[in-house]
Amino acid sequence: MISFVFLFTLRQILLIFTILTMKNFISIITLLMLNLIALGQGVNFEHITFDEALAKAKAENKLIFMDCYTTWCGPCKYMTETIFPQEKAGEFFNSKFVCVKFDMEKGEGPELAKRFGVRAYPTFLILRPDGSVQHKVVGGGDLEGFIARVEKGLNEKTSLDYLNKLYEKGKMNKKQLVAYQIALNDAYEQAKSEKVGEELNKILKDKDKMKKEFWPILEESPYGSDNFKLVINNIAAFNKNIGKEKVNAYLYNNYKRAIDNTTRRNAKEPAQTLEQISQELANIELENKDQLMSKIELAQATIDQNVDKIISIAEQAADAKSEDPWSIVNALGSISSKVNKAEAGRIVALGDKFIGFADENGKTYIKNYFENLKIAAHVGVYFQDLSYEEALAKAKLQGRKLFIDCYTTWCGPCKYMSETVFKQENVGDFLNQNFICLKYDMEKGEGPELAKKFGVRAYPTFVIVNPDGTIRHKLVGGGEGEQFIERVKESFDDNKALGALDAKYNSGNRDKAFLSQYAKAMVANYDPNAKAIVDELLKISTDEEKLSEDYWFIFGNSELSPKDSEAAKFLTANRSKFNDVIGKEKVDNRLSEGLFREILMVIAGRGQNTDAKRLDAIGREVKALKLSNEKTILATLAIAKAVKTENIDKILTSCEKELPKLGQNSQMIAYYLSGALAKANDTQKARWEKIMQANAKK
Repeated sequence: MISFVFLFTLRQILLIFTILTMKNFISIITLLMLNLIALGQGVNFEHITFDEALAKAKAENKLIFMDCYTTWCGPCKYMTETIFPQEKAGEFFNSKFVCVKFDMEKGEGPELAKRFGVRAYPTFLILRPDGSVQHKVVGGGDLEGFIARVEKGLNEKTSLDYLNKLYEKGKMNKKQLVAYQIALNDAYEQAKSEKVGEELNKILKDKDKMKKEFWPILEESPYGSDNFKLVINNIAAFNKNIGKEKVNAYLYNNYKRAIDNTTRRNAKEPAQTLEQISQELANIELENKDQLMSKIELAQATIDQNVDKIISIAEQAADAKSEDPWSIVNALGSISSKVNKAEAGRIVALGDKFIGFADENGKTYIKNYFENLKIAAHVGVYFQDLSYEEALAKAKLQGRKLFIDCYTTWCGPCKYMSETVFKQENVGDFLNQNFICLKYDMEKGEGPELAKKFGVRAYPTFVIVNPDGTIRHKLVGGGEGEQFIERVKESFDDNKALGALDAKYNSGNRDKAFLSQYAKAMVANYDPNAKAIVDELLKISTDEEKLSEDYWFIFGNSELSPKDSEAAKFLTANRSKFNDVIGKEKVDNRLSEGLFREILMVIAGRGQNTDAKRLDAIGREVKALKLSNEKTILATLAIAKAVKTENIDKILTSCEKELPKLGQNSQMIAYYLSGALAKANDTQKARWEKIMQANAKK
């Protein structure tokens, strides 16, 4: 406590004594707290309105320091998180300014940005209490350099506003013109700066430019400019006047930037630029020259798209812990689409080493980059281990869709897709390139909730999700490689993707062709709402349209035209016409479909509600329909009647007589009979084996 008191000024101690005599203990505590805050804190940005800031500045006879930022601006975050919290920053700014900050995209920000012409971020304004601009600084930097830029705005005669007015009067000497261009550069007013620079070039001689006061302007001169050439040709003089360290840093940074620029898109004559830089470096003494020569080698390999060379340089740099990993990462990025899987694997092996070079922001970028290469190197589908929310966030960030395998552990087709189809290189290359791929067990973890969300009713189901979380398409059931790829490609077509069709329907589209396409897509996905769409289509369709082949998907599907429905009645009433258009065999198979299924359930032991009377009725119905497959159905019916007796010998006798009539269907019937014959004795089993062998030969 004693050491704390010694930090107070005499005036503060007297104030405390006065307060003590008044026994105002609350005020004492408040004062102590305020001093605690003031000591050792960074810049105190006050949470007040702009008008309140003007009023406070006027009352305290201070200028306003205003930080104009946005939430997405990296340099803004750097200043906020690294520079302004420093104690030295607080000591400088808090004593001289009323400090405020405004997000230029929220609240008062947009109006203030318009008022003060803020076009780059971060922008820092020094304002007078009347709201006029005294000085402007664009961009951040280290604390010492930033304070030096701000201090120019504190001095009226070096402030941007004063120099602007002086320039307009045409009364500037060389020294003032230099100060003016520096202020314009600090304010990022390039057009004016170039104009002033042209004037200076006319009146300044080389010996003037080589003086220390001109260096801040010359520092802004890029590679290839007259000023840069002046430094190259007079390095010794500049080293003496400015300092070797500063000159070396200027040359190194400009060469580095120029080399990097040769690998950018639309770079002009990049190979010639690299050759020119190589020749210049050979004739000058420069620290870190070897690093620049290495950068030239990498840049040339990037221009030539020499995949092996770039990877080899990256491997060497990783082992040597390169000081410039970003150039290498960018070079690797330029060949991402050209590497084969083996080359991608070499790059992936470098991932951990390069991640170790970067800061936290850089690590995220490099991690994502190498993850993409890892996916490219993977043979087969690369399923990412992400929660659904994490996957959506990633999809939104990358602007990509999700491909989700909705499976269960007991589903045979799911296992086949996972163990066979998804391991195929062509399937992996297609899905990895177009989607973020995921898989979830629909009975574990997030699965049940996702199954409900996606309306999963059969397995496997594959759901394609837009970055905003809406469903783009669904596929039920798997398929072989190329066939499956073609099915997934439907998600790219607005006329086939289920989500696009949903949107069209919800927007009021009731065109017949559209409803037909929509219904077919829903049927393919086992959507229970398909029948409602079919009924809607049938109501607006003519009899001629219903009898066409385009509508057979309705009448040929017992779930869309169930028994006693209007569709089923139309099929029966127009049977002969359907025979002509579709073919009698297809029509007869459809008409007998429900009856045949009911018979099979009896044979399988699941037809508890089908008694002998019902079986007789089915027989009469089959004969009345005069079906082309009547003999097959009646033979199956005879076996079903035998099964109902639960007499194994009668079942076997029926099979001996009827199975030969069933052709290819005999194997299916034999499979369904396994339950009915489960209690057969050895003699009966031998008889059944003999029946099966005879039927197989036939």
